[in-house]
Amino acid sequence: AGEKRFEQADYPGVCPPPKTWCANMTANFSEGVLVGYRWNDAKAIPSAYPFGFGLSYTDFTFADFDAKCLGEEAMVTLKVKNTGARDGKAVPQLYVGFPSLAPAVRQLRGFQKVEVAAGAEADVVFSLSEEDWSFYSEDKGRWVSAIELGERITVSVGSDSANLEWHHTLSCGNTNQEAREAVRAPATPPLS
Repeated sequence: AGEKRFEQADYPGVCPPPKTWCANMTANFSEGVLVGYRWNDAKAIPSAYPFGFGLSYTDFTFADFDAKCLGEEAMVTLKVKNTGARDGKAVPQLYVGFPSLAPAVRQLRGFQKVEVAAGAEADVVFSLSEEDWSFYSEDKGRWVSAIELGERITVSVGSDSANLEWHHTLSCGNTNQEAREAVRAPATPPLS
């Protein structure tokens, strides 16, 4: 009783406010959005274990890819076939890229774990909305859609971030911003 249990020496990585030696220990995170697979993609650096990498006791193939716009939304479909001798689970991943996403090349926007019996195939459907191709603009102080900027969107599907087997470019919605504004607020005839 009454003895001092813990002292600063017991916790050398913790700086109480009066200590000035911690002033230069501020971490500088300058990589921005280029973290993980985004860094590898942007710098074209191969990875030993890409984002989404997984092992299985069977093999899968992805086929019959399709992507279509449904207004300002999109739907991506594919078939996953188990070509091995065992039942297994595949996880196809969907990535979206557009010019304003720079410096990142693409970002993960969906994945689905699908159980497929040996020799069988399964359908996979991904639904995308305008949120999936939007980014936060610090200049504008709001979320901005690639469609709003008239940009085309590239959707990519694969088993992991480094093994994307299919790419397709979409222009969903009205890519002309002036026409989009006109649809929202029809022009009124000038007063004569």
